[in-house]
Amino acid sequence: MRGSRGLLTVIVAAIALLALAPAAGVDAAAPSGAASLLAAPTGPGYDISWPQCGGSYPGTPAFGIVGVNKGIVFSPNPCLASEVTWAGGTSAALYANTGNPGPKLSTHWPTGQTIPQVCLATNSDSAACAYDYGYNAAADSYHDAVLALGPSASAGSPWWLDVETSNSWRSDVTLNVAALSGAVDYLGSVAHVAGFYSTSYQWGVITGGTTTFKAYPSWVAGAADPAGASANCAGPGFTGGGVTLAQYPSGGFDADLRCSTAAPVLTTITVSPASASVQTGKTEQFGATGYDQFGSPMSSQPPFTWSVSGGGTIGSTSGLFTASTASGPFTVTAASGSVSGTASVTVTATPADFSLSVSPASVSVRRGSTAIYTVTITPSDGSSGSVTLSLSGQPSGSTFTFNPTATTSTSTLIVRTLGSGPRGTFTLTVTGKNGSFTHSAMAKLSVTR
Repeated sequence: MRGSRGLLTVIVAAIALLALAPAAGVDAAAPSGAASLLAAPTGPGYDISWPQCGGSYPGTPAFGIVGVNKGIVFSPNPCLASEVTWAGGTSAALYANTGNPGPKLSTHWPTGQTIPQVCLATNSDSAACAYDYGYNAAADSYHDAVLALGPSASAGSPWWLDVETSNSWRSDVTLNVAALSGAVDYLGSVAHVAGFYSTSYQWGVITGGTTTFKAYPSWVAGAADPAGASANCAGPGFTGGGVTLAQYPSGGFDADLRCSTAAPVLTTITVSPASASVQTGKTEQFGATGYDQFGSPMSSQPPFTWSVSGGGTIGSTSGLFTASTASGPFTVTAASGSVSGTASVTVTATPADFSLSVSPASVSVRRGSTAIYTVTITPSDGSSGSVTLSLSGQPSGSTFTFNPTATTSTSTLIVRTLGSGPRGTFTLTVTGKNGSFTHSAMAKLSVTR
C-alpha cells in the first residue's frame, strides 16, 4: 500500500501520531490499507489505492488488492473501478480504512442512532456509539464499492480492514475494539471478511493487543525486503490468528508475500441464497461455504449445523427450510464451531388456488346427440372465489352450455352436436379462471354417424 515504505518511521512516531487530533468534523486519514490473499501463481502480489490515481500500476501482479477509500473512512477512492480492473476484476480483493475519532471530532458520529446498537444522545461517547460508527463506516465503504463495481463483485470479494495509527483513534482501547467490531459485523453480513492489516505495535497501541479477532488472520506490514516479509510469515500474527500476507516495498509500490506455510483455518461462512422468500408449506434449500484465512473456500468443507429464528423448521444438517408461518424476515444460520454465517428468509402466505377435473374422460355420441360431462372444482389454500368456465376444441357447428357457468364446486357441461356436423374424435379443453389463476383439463368426444 502506498505510503507504507516509511512505516518504520511511522512506528517510531506512532504514539505522537495517536495523540494528534484532526480538525473538528474530520475523520482522520490513513494513506495505506489492507489486502486480501488470492491464489497466486508465482511472484508477489501488490496493493494500491488512491495515491496511485493518475500514475502507473504494478505490472503482472500475482494477485491484486485495492483500497476502496481515499485514505479515510467516509471518502471514496476516485480510481476504484480502474484499479479493480488492474487487480483482476472479480478476482480482486478489497480493503477498507478504519478509525474512531470520537463524537467531538467526527461529523459522522451516530448520536441518536438506535440500530444496530443504541447510541444515546446523553452518552454519545460509549462503546455502543463506537460500534455504530465502525458499522456505518464499513457500510459506507461497501456502498462505494457497489457504486463502482456492482453488488455481485463487492459481495464476492474478500475484504480486509486497515488498522493504523495514522488514522484517528481513542486512548480508550475498548472503544476502538468496539468500532472494529462494528466494521467486522457489517462487512461479515454482506461479504467475506478476510482479516486485518496492521503491525503488532500499532495493533497494541490501538486495541491493547486484543484477541477479540483471533478468528481472523493478520496481514503484517513493516518488512524492509522479501526476506523480512518471509520472516513475518512465521509469526502468530497480531490478531493471534496466524499470518496470511506480509508486506514489503518493491519498485516504488507495496508488494505482498503470500504466507503459504500457514495452515488453512475456517474463518468465515457464507450462506446461499443470501435471502429467500418462501410460501407457507413450501421449502427452500440453503447451502453454506466455509472460507479460510486466505479468503479461499476450504478444500475440505466442515460439517455445518443449521438453525432458523422462526417461520418454519430447518434440517439441522441438511439446510432444507420448510415454511409454516407467514412473517419475517427470519434468520437462517449455518455454524461450525464458533464460526457462523447467516441468511434471511421471509415466509409469505400461499395464494388461494384451485384444481379442475372433467369426467368422464371420454364420451361417444351419434351426430345430433348430446354429450354430458361433469366439471369439478377443488379449492386449495383457502380459495373461496368462483371459477369461471370456458370450452374449446368442440366440433364445428356444435353448441355447449355450463350449468352453472361459474362455480366453486361442480358444473354440468352439455355439448350438443350438429346432425350434419363432422364425425371423428375431438379433444375438449375445459378452462377455469379465478383471478390470476387459470387451470385446464381435457376430455374426449367421439362423434359417430
